[in-house]
Amino acid sequence: MNSLEYLIANPHILSDTTLTDALAALASSTNVENQDEEFDMEVNSDDEMKIDLSALINPSVFNALQLPIGTGRFPNPSPPRSSSGTNTPIRKTPGSRPDRGKFTILDNAEVAGPEEVLNVNFDSEILQRIFSDPKLGIQFLARYGLIPNTRVCRVQDCPKDQLMSLIKHANGFVWRCRSCRKRREKRIITKISVYEGTFLFYSRMPLNKFFIFMLNWCENPGLSITEYNRLMGENRLVEETIYNTIGFMRDIIQNWCDTIISSHVPIGGPHRVVEVVETLSTEQLSNKTRNRRTRHYTTRTVFISLADDKIKSVDFPLHNVNDLERALLECVQPGSIIVMRDSFMERFGQQEEISNALFNHYKVKSICDVWPDFNERERNKQYIKTEMNQVPNVNQEPYAYEYFFRRCFADKCFNHLLRVIRLLYQK
Repeated sequence: MNSLEYLIANPHILSDTTLTDALAALASSTNVENQDEEFDMEVNSDDEMKIDLSALINPSVFNALQLPIGTGRFPNPSPPRSSSGTNTPIRKTPGSRPDRGKFTILDNAEVAGPEEVLNVNFDSEILQRIFSDPKLGIQFLARYGLIPNTRVCRVQDCPKDQLMSLIKHANGFVWRCRSCRKRREKRIITKISVYEGTFLFYSRMPLNKFFIFMLNWCENPGLSITEYNRLMGENRLVEETIYNTIGFMRDIIQNWCDTIISSHVPIGGPHRVVEVVETLSTEQLSNKTRNRRTRHYTTRTVFISLADDKIKSVDFPLHNVNDLERALLECVQPGSIIVMRDSFMERFGQQEEISNALFNHYKVKSICDVWPDFNERERNKQYIKTEMNQVPNVNQEPYAYEYFFRRCFADKCFNHLLRVIRLLYQK
């Protein structure tokens, strides 16, 4: 059993000292060799980057196990090899030496499926200890598909499907193409970051802070910057960083709604309740190239079917009852019950006037009118908006998609966000 299994499976059993020793033992097990003047270090054997992460699939498997240091994945030191070279040839037989380098972070069998991350119970302490070790951190990210487990060189002169080697550079782990390096051609970049093309590529934050803040944001909607920093403790962030990170996560959720979960047919139906929410949305979303510091907003109208949590939207605001009719015919099935806030309904007139203008194809009501009909589960989902509305200037934030995401995944919101990120960046 390795240190990551202990962290996930037995956080209540191990003490801080034992966990620290386990991580130190894992870090000290790395066997690297100096390769060139650039301080590159090849990962020389499969065991160097291999780690058994099966505990993350089913943490309960290891609940009853208590292995002391010196057993399992942390064996006692083996006796030193004999220094005598009498029976050892100077040059080994050709072909007997294993291939050097590592072309994957983990064995492909150890990469979890998209849904398996939902089985993990995360907390700030676990995330802090995972990302305190760079090697353990990238293994975790590769395990759950947040970074690629392998890379293919895209230089035109390289052979097709040429795998890149994983090396440890002065700035961390990177992928390097041996073929490009051997040719030593100018203006060819032989190394790329393990984070290139992922949601972490533009991040300037340490990974421990980034993921701990994501966890706190998912579990605590509608907090102020001061309150988030109080939860972060010693990992507190500046105001601009918090604002940009929240905006990034909202953009991820909006992109998921637009490209994966959005319904292609009108939602709702006879006697089904559909909520109307007007919101800002981010323009020109891009997974691969967008810099999250630059955002341009536009106004959208979002329709959410409350019974089955389906979503559909139109790219224009609703200024009058004619705009409302146009949007409803495009997004909502006739016979649906349309609900909205009282202040939003005032824009279109009285309830009877709106229903008559819509030729009675839809029944229009306020949230207050249908509140007695909501069950406890739906009332709890509606309360999410109340929590989110505590943030100052909430109307100037694109919050409707976040509200929908929290409705769908009230339990383990952080795990679902990791799953959504993986789905988006694998497209």
